[in-house]
Amino acid sequence: MTTPVLAADAPAGSGPALTVERMLGSPALNGPRARGVKFSPDGSLVTYLKAKADDANKTDLWAYDIKAGADRLLVDSNQFSAKESEEERGRRERQRIRDTGIIDYGWDDEGRTLLFPMAGDVFVMPLGGSPKRITDSATTKDAAIDARFAPGGKLVTYVRGNNLYVYDLAQGQERALTHDGAGTLSYGTAEFVAQEELKRNTGYWWSPGARYIAYTRVDESDVPLVSRYDYGAEGVTVVPQRYPFAGGPNAKVTLQVMDAGTGKVASVNLGDPAGYYLARVDWRRDGSEALVQRLSRDQKRLDLLAVNPATGAVRTLLTEESKTFLNLHEDLRPLANGKILWASERTGFKHLYLCDHEAANCRALTKGDWMVDAVAGVDETAGRVFFTGFREGPLDHHVYSVGLAKGDVKALTTEDGWHGAVMAAKGGSWLHSYSGPHQPPQLSVEDAKGNRVTWLIENKLDDSHPFAPYLAGEIQPEYGVLKADDGSDLHYMMLVPPGAKTSGKKYPAIVNAYGGPAAALVTHAWGDAQTGFTQVLARNGYVVMVLDNRGTPHRGQAFLSATYHHFGSVEVADQVKGATYLKSLPFVDGQHLGFFGHSHGGFMTIIMLTRAPGVFAAGAAGAPVTDWRLYDTAYTERYLGDPKDGTAYEDSSVFKDLKNIKGRLMVIHGMADDNVFFDNTTKLLRALQQQETQFDLMTYPGQRHGFYDTYANIHRYNTMLDFFDRTLRPAGSPGAVTAGGAPQAGTP
Repeated sequence: MTTPVLAADAPAGSGPALTVERMLGSPALNGPRARGVKFSPDGSLVTYLKAKADDANKTDLWAYDIKAGADRLLVDSNQFSAKESEEERGRRERQRIRDTGIIDYGWDDEGRTLLFPMAGDVFVMPLGGSPKRITDSATTKDAAIDARFAPGGKLVTYVRGNNLYVYDLAQGQERALTHDGAGTLSYGTAEFVAQEELKRNTGYWWSPGARYIAYTRVDESDVPLVSRYDYGAEGVTVVPQRYPFAGGPNAKVTLQVMDAGTGKVASVNLGDPAGYYLARVDWRRDGSEALVQRLSRDQKRLDLLAVNPATGAVRTLLTEESKTFLNLHEDLRPLANGKILWASERTGFKHLYLCDHEAANCRALTKGDWMVDAVAGVDETAGRVFFTGFREGPLDHHVYSVGLAKGDVKALTTEDGWHGAVMAAKGGSWLHSYSGPHQPPQLSVEDAKGNRVTWLIENKLDDSHPFAPYLAGEIQPEYGVLKADDGSDLHYMMLVPPGAKTSGKKYPAIVNAYGGPAAALVTHAWGDAQTGFTQVLARNGYVVMVLDNRGTPHRGQAFLSATYHHFGSVEVADQVKGATYLKSLPFVDGQHLGFFGHSHGGFMTIIMLTRAPGVFAAGAAGAPVTDWRLYDTAYTERYLGDPKDGTAYEDSSVFKDLKNIKGRLMVIHGMADDNVFFDNTTKLLRALQQQETQFDLMTYPGQRHGFYDTYANIHRYNTMLDFFDRTLRPAGSPGAVTAGGAPQAGTP
């Protein structure tokens, strides 16, 4: 007979305990990392953002000289104010940037000058010189955002106070390109859903040669004005926010093109703005036409349009259609010969196509039952496209090249794990990022054949590595596959405490899931399984499983669309498959299974306790969407359709089966969340109270959806650890009360 594992029985492992405090502390356990990595235009330097040794969340700007083999600090973020505007906080949240300090930068075309935003202002810095501030937010009272060099490097463009500006570096003068932006009208901006759901973070695009600039006109007057209450430690701030709830009006986004020399503006007729999203804008290499992607509001049709910049005249080049929904991409590449590199999921899997000038004829460059992920670059001289994808399976992300003429796919990486690439504009060199289950993130310079030129960050797991003291006690993830009801492969990852398989005891188990179409968690990459909360849980005596159910990405459109118009359906069945497997293991205490997730994963947590009652004894739901009518248009309508059509929203709501909840629930939510509004949680709390269901609640003043404050994050994870210790570790017998007085799991 096996006995359950109590808290005191949890294996300590070798070396010091991996606590939540150390998990989130400095220096980062993952070792040195680089973000925002770019080649200089001439390929001689690699610039990147690197975290400070004493603050893992604050980054400086560094450069590595490839020829000299040395790196140097270019800009220390400590020399600038840390003040951040509401606009900047919002953009950082939309882009999921957790860092502070210098979080973005850009090169001019010649590689002589760098630009970066800081504390609401824009700074430019000649290589070898000192930063110069070119805007003054203290005087203008508005932050300058989305700053970039115009082609040629003579002008800097940015948005301030709802209008679009250019700054002439030679003359030291600023000029407004638009003038009437105010209130609900703005120019050159990306509206909320464009940033949050369409991954379009800008609203202006220069033509090559900087003759024309295309830009958005965004009218949010019809979008509901929400008084979002930002509850902070010092009090409550009422933040007015235009939020497009599912089924309601979106911002009216139209496109204009200005001749930068004459100031003449052409309006582009894309149709009724209520019926489309402005998805992407690019330019042909000769600047003769803008290439615009227009996505229908139901996201089943995508048109690639050619726009005459002088007149605004539009013609359709090609159209993609889907019976469910289309996934946007960043893979359009206009080529020097007038042809267009394009990506499409018309076969059910994303692949690359080479199209003629009018996109009338498109030839597949890649094919098969696997997904291309993203184009990394095009070497037109060599006639090859570099891209990443999943040809070897959904757990491994590799770098490939394919010939524009022959369509011959060659793998440039072979080792299992997660590979990425950034291509140099000249010379064929590329930056190779890599991590694997046994290797924290590395970064190297490679040549066109995939041979390493030099390391930028080797990140050896030697005695000097921050993770070295914890390496002996590391619990390596085990990988496996289960079968869904329709025969689909369900990939999972599991962490088992040391000695659990031979101890004769039964260990409580916890499942972590996201479960939605925006992310897959099971990969052969270094990350949470090695240095994050799943590792902490495993070292505290929990068997931990992560399973990607149907409805998650990287597997093709059929797998991704399995939850179309019905969240909380097949993904529940798939997670129950995982739980059933856990219960079959002789070392798992099947009566004490937990579940947790954040955002869509928070929704999944509640759904598992209500639609599979009794399977899980406890669940911790972070920032859950409880009623999809409270979420935004672009994400929700993509997967559930219009709320007026059918019962998809009722069927996908946590309230439909809330009366069936079984198991202890903890709800966690930031009180300044501008993405999944706190309304989702307050509506849930009221419903639970009305049906007299006991639950746990932890709210965080000032925290948004991403929980970027280190101390709040530490408290959040320790709160979850304490919650699972109270609910999943039986003190004597099932249903007993722990020393803290909390009822055991299964007695809500």
